[in-house]
Amino acid sequence: MFVALNCRKDEGPTVLIIKDKEGFIYGGYASQPWERHGDFYGDMKSFLFQLNPKASIYKPSGANTNVQWCAVNFSSDSIPNGVGFGGRVNHFGLFLSAGLDQGHSQVCTTFGSPCLSKTSKIQPEVIECWGVFPKSQQEKENAVRGTVLDRFKEDRNMLNMVGLANSSE
Repeated sequence: MFVALNCRKDEGPTVLIIKDKEGFIYGGYASQPWERHGDFYGDMKSFLFQLNPKASIYKPSGANTNVQWCAVNFSSDSIPNGVGFGGRVNHFGLFLSAGLDQGHSQVCTTFGSPCLSKTSKIQPEVIECWGVFPKSQQEKENAVRGTVLDRFKEDRNMLNMVGLANSSE
């Protein structure tokens, strides 16, 4: 299940990727944890992107601060239920309904982005949401242990394949 729709706090940044029924692939990076709000929030580290048919990244333009939207289980008709990036209410740069069955993408001044899908209406075929977590302190410490030859085994194997593995010995 898409973690953002649970709006769990303190889960960290996420990458949302959508492949729609037209074959377009696009999404957004949310630098702030998803939190249930009735208004926009977030910071200027978030961005929208498109992978297919053309690879592009759309960073915040500074036109406004309408970066992230997470409104789930609101009973008001004026508050769209779902998650979104940029734009304004009912005219998002990217919006996915709480039911995960539809959404929309519009030209967006927040990110200076075009419509990311073939048409403004989104019919998702595949939706993925990935958490982005920094390496733990233990992982960082393990990465610097051992000799240079131990830490770069993959590089050493590549050198071995081309006959240069023992050049530094």
